[in-house]
Formats: sequence, C-alpha cells, structure tokens
Amino acid sequence: MKKTLFFFLIVVLAHISVSAQDYARFHEGLLKNTQVKGWILQFLERQQTGLTGHPEAMSYPYNSCLWAGTITREAENHGSDWWRYEQTAYYTDGLLRLGYLLNDQSLINKGKDGINYTIEHASENGKLGHAEIESLWPFAVFFRAMLAEYQVTGDERIISSLEKHYLNFTAEEISKIRNLINVEGILWVYGKTKNKKLLDLAEEAFALENSELTREVVYNDENPHIHGVTYAETMKIPLLLYAYTGKKEYLDFALRANKKVEDFDMLPDGVPTSAEYLLGNDIMIAHETCDITDFTWSWGYFLETTGDSHWADLIEKAVFNAGPGAVTKDFKALQYFSCVNQFLATGNSNHNEFKHGSTWMAYRPIHETECCAGNVHRFMPNYASRMWMVGEKDELVSALYGPSAIDFRLSNGKNCHVEESTNYPFDETITFNFTMDKSSKMKFTFRIPEWCESASITINGKAYKKKIPYGEYMTIERKFASKDQIVLKLDMPVKVKHTADQKGTYFERGPLLFSYGIGLRMTEDTTQYSNMATKKVGNPDFKCWDIRPLGKFNYALTSESKPKAIRRIPTSDYPFDWNGAPISIILPVREIEWELEDDQYTPALPDTVVYKQEEMESIVLVPYGCTLLRLTVFPKGDDSADRIKE
Repeated sequence: MKKTLFFFLIVVLAHISVSAQDYARFHEGLLKNTQVKGWILQFLERQQTGLTGHPEAMSYPYNSCLWAGTITREAENHGSDWWRYEQTAYYTDGLLRLGYLLNDQSLINKGKDGINYTIEHASENGKLGHAEIESLWPFAVFFRAMLAEYQVTGDERIISSLEKHYLNFTAEEISKIRNLINVEGILWVYGKTKNKKLLDLAEEAFALENSELTREVVYNDENPHIHGVTYAETMKIPLLLYAYTGKKEYLDFALRANKKVEDFDMLPDGVPTSAEYLLGNDIMIAHETCDITDFTWSWGYFLETTGDSHWADLIEKAVFNAGPGAVTKDFKALQYFSCVNQFLATGNSNHNEFKHGSTWMAYRPIHETECCAGNVHRFMPNYASRMWMVGEKDELVSALYGPSAIDFRLSNGKNCHVEESTNYPFDETITFNFTMDKSSKMKFTFRIPEWCESASITINGKAYKKKIPYGEYMTIERKFASKDQIVLKLDMPVKVKHTADQKGTYFERGPLLFSYGIGLRMTEDTTQYSNMATKKVGNPDFKCWDIRPLGKFNYALTSESKPKAIRRIPTSDYPFDWNGAPISIILPVREIEWELEDDQYTPALPDTVVYKQEEMESIVLVPYGCTLLRLTVFPKGDDSADRIKE
C-alpha cells in the first residue's frame, strides 16, 4: 500500500506543473526535468557570467531590488513609472529560468525574492505589484516569472495569490491596450482552479476590442502599423482563449494575426521588423531585441496549442539567428535595434527613422530605453524551457531541437530518461538515447522541419520504412527499453532565398542564416551620451563598443555565385564565436561600388550594381549569430561588360 501511494505521489508531482489547456495539442511545464547540454549550455553559461549575472553592468533599473521592494525613480524625465517594473520583470523571468537550468542558487534566490515579496505584500483585497503603477502591463510580464517558479516548485501560493489578484479587475480595465496581456495569466489560473469567473473575465475583456489588435486590423488587407512588442504579445491572446475554450473563431483570429506579420514584415533572420513599429519587410529596417523574445514566446503558445511544426521552425530560426546576432558572443553587450545588414555599429550609426543617428544600434550594456536590456535574458532560457513538452497520456514530445536531456515520468510510475545528443543546428544528425526504469509502452513525438526535403530515421540501427511526414510532427509508439536509440538525420542543402522586392539574395542551411562577417575594428566607446540620462556601466569588464569595418563589405552576386557548404575545423569550441562555427559557405562574389552612407550609416542595397573589377573572389559565410558586422543580403548583379568600372 505504501509503495502504491509513493508511486501515485510521484506521478502527481511529475505532472503538477503541466498546463491544463483542454484544447491544446502539447503542454509545457518540464523546466525542472530538463538538462541543457552542448552549445546551449555554453550559451547559457556565457549569459550567466555576462549580463544576466552582472546587473550592475546594465545600470538602472537592474542594479535595484527588482521586484523585492520599491524601485525608486532615478531620472525625473526618463520614462513612465511603470517602465522600471516592466523592465525588471523581464529580467526576473530570465534570471530565474536561467538559475534553474544551470542550478545557480544565487540567481534562483534573486528571482524567488521578488516573487515572495510580491505575494507577501499584496494589498488588503489581494492586488499584487506596486500600488503606484498605473499600468497592468508590468504584472503581465512578471506573471511569467511566477509561472516558471510554479513549474519547478509547485508553490500553491502562486495560484491562490494570482486568483485573488485577477478577480480585483473588471473586463474594461483588463481590455485596455497592453493590459489585455494579463489574459495570459488569467487563463493559466483558470486552468488550475476552474473558477469560471476568470474565464468570463478573459473572454469579456477580449470582446471589448480595446487593444490595438482589433478585428478590423486583423482582417483587412493592410500591414498593421502597430508597435512590434504590442503586436507580438497581443496576437497570442485569442490563441490562448481557443486553447481553453475550443472556440474556433479565436483560433482563426490568432492565425490570421500571425499570418499578417509573416506576409508583410518578416526579416531573413526570423523576426518581423519593429523599429519600433511593424514597417514592412525592407531589409534595411531593424527589429528590437525585445521582439526576438516576445515573438518566440508567443509562437511557443501557438506550438503548444496547434501541434503544428511551423511554429517550432519559426522559433528556431529566430533564436538561432536573430538572438545571438544581437549580442556580443560573451553576452556582455547587446543591441537595441539589430539589422540583417549592418556594416558598422557605433554611438551614432542607427540608420532607422526612429531615433535616427542615435546609440540604438550599438552593442552596449546600457541603452536609452531599458526594455531590451531586460528582455534579452529571456530568449534562450525560454527556448530551453520549452524544448521538451508532453502530449497525450505517456507521450513525450521533442518540441524544439538542441543538445539536452529529459526525465519523463510515465503513468505507471517508471522513469524515462532521454538524452538528445546533437550539435544541431550546425549538424544534421540528432540522436535520441533512451534509458528506462522498466521497458514500457509510450509515445515519442518529434519533428521533421518544413525546410527539410529529405530525411532518414533509424530505430536501433534499422531503417524506418514508413512514410516520413515532412513539415510535421511524427509519433513512434512502441515498448521502449533501455539502450533504445532513434537517429534522425535531416538533409541540409544550402538554399538560395530572395527578398520580397527581388533586389537581394541570402543563403540558408537548415534553420541557420549565413552572413559574411565583415572585418572590424572594435574600440571602447567612453562617450557619455545625453540620451543615457544618468546611467553609466557599473562594471569595468563590460564595455560600450564602437565597431567599424576594417574589411570590405561591398560585394555583389553574379551568375557564377554558386554557394558551397564546407566543413571546417573550428579553433573555438563555441559555435557562435566567429572562429567556432563548424560549418561555413564558400561564395564567389565580385566587388562593386558601394560605400557607407555619409560615412556614418549602413547603405541600402544599390539600385544599380557597378562592378569595380572583373575578377571573382571567394568569401566565407558563417552562421549569422557568429557576426557583429555583417553582409547577409547581397545585391544582385550581372556580368554585362558595360557595368564594370574601369
């Protein structure tokens, strides 16, 4: 009897944190069961020793108590009162997840301190958060830290305190612009408590259409001119309403909303334009670093709810390319705006219309507006948190790929340990090794990406002979035993892609975008810019950078520009170091007339290509995330003799 009760408790505890979205295909909640390995572990360790572990380097408001008290205003004219709580909520979520993934108790404690303080200092009627904050948006962000804590510890105070908090508000209050994002937390608590008042509140708030993402905006044929973060955060709300209600009109709304940004605004590195608004797919328009995190967070919900592999492909492309491309490789500086072509990154090189000529495209620990400096901590811990999910009974899902391991408790009380051995996305082969307490029947679900046109699968060395469903998740159901092995090999040919206006060309291999890493001179920028208010970098090991091109960037393609992928022997064991990538592309190009704009800005693609020389030369492209200065989208030229400059 005692043994039966023990196993029952194990099963309950193993599933206590899994979301109760009745109409979702997959469910997250395996953060505590996930072990990161390989290059993902290296990335997170660099994040740990970089900005995440050194908030003093980021200055205000990260050098404060965060959510474990009151954050005082530092500069009277700098932003609204809620800004500092939004920004530190991003940071708290990122550092807490990172702490659990790396078993770093100091990071865990810092995150828990804010959660404990917030719960213990609720108002008499149960409202959470600082009483003077006029916006409900910061708490919508902080909810995610509370979610992460619950997924690991099952702390029941989180559910009860959130339930009391949300029931203080009317649908009218929740419906206003970004306040609507609180529906994310409201529905999660509803899933735990089944308190129908919460579901009614969520549906009524969405029906009021007081956010920017209205039916008119979603169902017209125009590009939505909406702030990128707002769009990314809002489009998941109808998706979540579908996950909890099964009402198809919510799903249709969400899918249509996302289709618009994919059609109108998507950039080659996997993130829509957001400088700071959705501004079309011109490759000269940047995206906020915030949007790398925010779009991938929302796409994670799309993945869970629909079980469609498209969302995993979107997440991987953004996290593997835009994410590392927006930070220095030691994770000690980041860009606010990041661009697929950027030939310099200085204190006045921002070529976007918004904040033109400012610091916003420089790699710095501190920025004028602090949201990206907080949100950058989330994208890779979020990715790792959602690599493994659960589906139906006894179904383990390898949702997102990368070196890792998972412990999964089956309904019979036995444990299944799966080791995912791979250097994906730099390598084609993913190997799943199973260790079982006891041979048990279960389902193992994994993905054949949309970009893959040829794949092979072996099970214990024998070829899988059934039809492989490309662009879908597939499930193998069998009695698994220790030492079972599934090997997935995904063919990764180089693919040539063209911009929507057909003026530029870029190259992909699997989920990786490739760029020419421009030779550079990197010097410390000690200028105290006026837009930084009173902020200064609080750690001498973290620097603001002035990065200018030393090498050539003025290359165009010709009819002879045939890309060829080659293996190379890296001299760094970290694949996002420039000399660490184990794969590169050799590309024949020709030098053209193409210069910096006003010696200060990255130039647009030339309307007319004028060659400087007749000879071809070969350049090496590396994964986008290896670069700081880069040429990603190449001008298209031709071989006409009259286009060659004498």
